[in-house]
Amino acid sequence: MFSRTQQQWGRIASSSRTTLTFQSSALRQEFHGSAIAFAKKHPKQIKKENLAKRAQRQAEYERTKPSPIVSRHAPFFSTLQTPASAYNNSTNQPLYQHFLTPEDQQTLFEQTPRDIVEKNHLAAVGGVEDALAQEQHKVDTLQKMIGLQNGNAKAVQLWNVHQAIDWFKRKEGDTGSPEVQAAILTVRIHNLNSHLQQHKKDKHNYRQLRLMVHQRAKLLKYLKSKDATRYLTCLDGLGLEPRAVEGEITL
Repeated sequence: MFSRTQQQWGRIASSSRTTLTFQSSALRQEFHGSAIAFAKKHPKQIKKENLAKRAQRQAEYERTKPSPIVSRHAPFFSTLQTPASAYNNSTNQPLYQHFLTPEDQQTLFEQTPRDIVEKNHLAAVGGVEDALAQEQHKVDTLQKMIGLQNGNAKAVQLWNVHQAIDWFKRKEGDTGSPEVQAAILTVRIHNLNSHLQQHKKDKHNYRQLRLMVHQRAKLLKYLKSKDATRYLTCLDGLGLEPRAVEGEITL
């Protein structure tokens, strides 16, 4: 009986080994078949997936690309005016057209009236105070005439151009450096873009806007080729990202 039991256990063990061997063989065959199938589709599938990923990256790149027109805020833009802000001047300093410096204002509005009174002996006629009061009335009239709050949109833009020159100049009298020219173009780009927001069918000025954006990009690329540090400093001052002026620009 003991021998019969051993024989039964032997048959069970043999059957189990056969089953395990068969299953192991089946798994190897299945794995081998999958590997072959994967190897067959690998080149085309990989190419397709790579193209899809590349297209996705390109789409994301374009989606997050900063505007080549509208800059992020930078301290320079706080010095600029619009016709509305010039009219409602909230600064403590009066704003004047014709690029008057503080020295010009002191000479024109303070020193000149006194010189006129003294030179023409006007004080001898009605007294010093009356003579100066008359000249001050003339000064008040002149200040109103040349005040930026009474200027038109063109006068305000010229004032902003002067601010751009003064902010980005590398030395006194600098009006031709790439930084200054790029800043002037930025002022004009912002001004024209504001105009187009109100007049969306103005195709002529839209073409002008596109030309100025590409012209500024060309100037900045030239500056980059000369001095990368100056280039990055200029971009930061204008509130521009490198991606906004490098590569293909689409409006």
